[in-house]
Amino acid sequence: MKKFFGILFALVLVVSLTLVPAFASNDEAPADTDSFGCTDIMVGNEATVDGSTIGSYSCDGAGYARIQVVPGATYPPDTMTPIYYRPFPYNYEQFLEYLDLAELKGWMPQVEETYRYVTIRVWYRDSRQACINEYGVTVGETTIGGRGALRNSEGLLSAYSFYEESSLMSLALQRAKTAREAIEVMGSLAEDYGYYGTHGPEHITVSDGDEIWAFEIFGPGPGWYLGSPEPGALWCAQRIPDGEVGVSANRSRIGGVPVEEGDYFMFSPNIRSLALDMGWWDGNEPFVWHDAYAPSTSRNLREWEALNWFAPSLNLDPDDIYQPFSVVPDEPVTVQDVMALHRDYYEGTDFDITEDSAWLVGGEKSPMTCPWGPGDLHDLIGVSAPRSIGTPSSVFSYVSQVRADLPDPIKGCLWFSFGPAATTCYVPLYSGVTELPESWGTTDVLKVNRENAWWAFNLVDHLALIKYQSAIEDIEGVRDPAEATFFAQQPDMEGVVSDLYSSQNEVAARQLAEKLVTKYSCASMNAVSEGYWDLVDYMHFKYYSRVSSGAPQELPSIDCPPVPTNPGKGKKGK
Repeated sequence: MKKFFGILFALVLVVSLTLVPAFASNDEAPADTDSFGCTDIMVGNEATVDGSTIGSYSCDGAGYARIQVVPGATYPPDTMTPIYYRPFPYNYEQFLEYLDLAELKGWMPQVEETYRYVTIRVWYRDSRQACINEYGVTVGETTIGGRGALRNSEGLLSAYSFYEESSLMSLALQRAKTAREAIEVMGSLAEDYGYYGTHGPEHITVSDGDEIWAFEIFGPGPGWYLGSPEPGALWCAQRIPDGEVGVSANRSRIGGVPVEEGDYFMFSPNIRSLALDMGWWDGNEPFVWHDAYAPSTSRNLREWEALNWFAPSLNLDPDDIYQPFSVVPDEPVTVQDVMALHRDYYEGTDFDITEDSAWLVGGEKSPMTCPWGPGDLHDLIGVSAPRSIGTPSSVFSYVSQVRADLPDPIKGCLWFSFGPAATTCYVPLYSGVTELPESWGTTDVLKVNRENAWWAFNLVDHLALIKYQSAIEDIEGVRDPAEATFFAQQPDMEGVVSDLYSSQNEVAARQLAEKLVTKYSCASMNAVSEGYWDLVDYMHFKYYSRVSSGAPQELPSIDCPPVPTNPGKGKKGK
């Protein structure tokens, strides 16, 4: 079965690359973005069942993904870091064309120590979307719309880039142990060295175990230059109240901002003066961030989807142009709740296209009924799906769970997955990991490669389209028991590492804990990818083979690894 249906593999490759759209353009203002783009969910630690902050990031439309660990490093004093730029490719031909176009933009002082972090790389080998560091600080992003007059091409830094030295997300995780420190790093560096903004303005979710923030950043406008006395960026960060839930879905979410910084706001010094200078605020009305820099004229349905998901009792109107910045959930939130939201397609609401009568054949729902496409099928039967948080264009998503009361190696648990959330399996990846499986860190973009984990999830997702109603049950039959096992084992993993800290000195405990969580996370990732390759073969045979009817076939399973034991229990060090 490993070589079965090679032609079909090639067909699915073509389909997979043509279904994935580019990021939404932000060249015009105002930009109302309710099309393809990313989604982040933010949950304060008093709104969750376990006291963790929960953040999420669904990267939607980047073509492919791979995940790697970037080691920490030390540098001699006065080390300077070169900052390079090269154009951003939207297809493989552009990637080849741009490879030799790296341009030295400038230099920036390096810190004496950088921290280890996990990065996800997308868009033809290089673009870095950082996610979690060894201290449990997490970041995620969504591209937001804004005024075109804020664009600037002289800045050195972007929210993410081909080079970790110019990626604000990477710089934050390299240099920060808390969410506030991460915001200070990104804000101050962008002010000093300029925000280039390859795709325009960005929202960056920033969390630790105590707090979770929405950080939004814009360029300073075309008049700024390196060495200018004016800030090289315009930014504002608002903290999600500890007992509430927020969302970012490709649109500025920060509203009224106080004059002074405090527990819930941090911002650049030009936050009001730039709006005054540009005539976007009269200085008399209350200052509203998104009205000044990213005004909207239409609804964003994903914002309603997320907030209504957690607080249906509020009866929020989906047609409102602006939804609340955050809401108090009706019930304490779990990691599984956020995962389920990333798999949602407005099920049970008036926006659920799977309930459209066009799917009925002889009065029965067609087995091809599918909220995700293919687009040609939707066009054929005349249904149009509104953009939901669940989306077929997602190349990865994660849900971060960070608890301040746990040791650093297990403080953050990143529930990570390749591919669309609806058909993938989330796997635990702890903040203490020092390496990840090679098969998850490489992705062949020119052909299907069984040595690359990403392809297994991509293929399962697309193979499900032929008879989605049955196929999703097969996927859930493989995925759900594995996710349940990982959650059931989580207290054991935490107990093993906590025992290490009670039986060893802190240095020894950290070293052992990092080995254990690396072993467990890698084994879990390998088990899931192997299970998904088995699922690829199963679905090929079941849905695409002419001889599959009546043939005995057993649904594959994921062989989840046990939690490693504590090798140092009872050996207290000095």
